[in-house]
Amino acid sequence: MKNLLEVCVIALALATTTVVAQDPTIPMQRGISVQLPATSNAVAVLSADKEDALVVAVTHDGRLYLGTDPISLADLADKLKSEVARRTDKKLYVKADARTPYANVIKVLDVVRTSGVQELALLTDQREPSEAGKLVTPTGLEMLVVSPR
Repeated sequence: MKNLLEVCVIALALATTTVVAQDPTIPMQRGISVQLPATSNAVAVLSADKEDALVVAVTHDGRLYLGTDPISLADLADKLKSEVARRTDKKLYVKADARTPYANVIKVLDVVRTSGVQELALLTDQREPSEAGKLVTPTGLEMLVVSPR
């Protein structure tokens, strides 16, 4: 009986994955998982889910990722400069874990100011509950980046 139950759970998971993968309207939400801080003033940030979106993640323990690649703070500065220089869209999305110390986020924002990034969106979670199993639109707080003079 236990084996039959395991087979049913696996079959259900595969069937659900197949249906989601075939639906072109559902955005691919990939990247490093973090527990986003919740806010009630966020706006929809649909472009954060684009395949070529420039996303920096800060995990709860302060580790940094550019996309899904681990990166050091020193390397982040150089990589952002080169990425931004070759793009027309000079927007960066930062998704910082709500449990990370504020100092970790400030270090990333300091790097951003000198990298050529012109717009920044701090991704956040939505305060209102969403339906279980339903993908939600990324939300965040958008801002302009002022480079030091």
